[in-house]
Amino acid sequence: MIFKKLITFTNLRSVKLIIRTMSSSALEKIPNVDIDDRGRYKYILIKVTDQNDSSNQSKYVVRGGQRFDFHADCYDNFKKCIKPDELNVTTRILGGGWLEHGDKSILVEGASVQYGPADHSISANILRKAYPDYEIACNNE
Repeated sequence: MIFKKLITFTNLRSVKLIIRTMSSSALEKIPNVDIDDRGRYKYILIKVTDQNDSSNQSKYVVRGGQRFDFHADCYDNFKKCIKPDELNVTTRILGGGWLEHGDKSILVEGASVQYGPADHSISANILRKAYPDYEIACNNE
């Protein structure tokens, strides 16, 4: 009886480890930044939360591009690309604005009419990690 409980406990630890590994890999499959190389265009800040275990790990991602007429189009494209149901993640748009992407610089500013302004400081920090040799600035006015 004690031996059976020990096996069950060991298996439970293995299962938790597997779930935790699956969980972290779900968020890792989603790039932190996907934006156009140059120009001025709409962008959105999204929070992605992993539903694969009880820890509810999450991360922020930035998406944008000239091909999107509306911030909602950008969000729809993001969900189509990552397939949240397959990865078992939830997504929530936190706001939007504009990116001015120049030569080795990105300006984060403005607001989405539909979703309101994103927290540009969070967006800028994400962009700084993706573009370490760029000058990233925020205009919160």
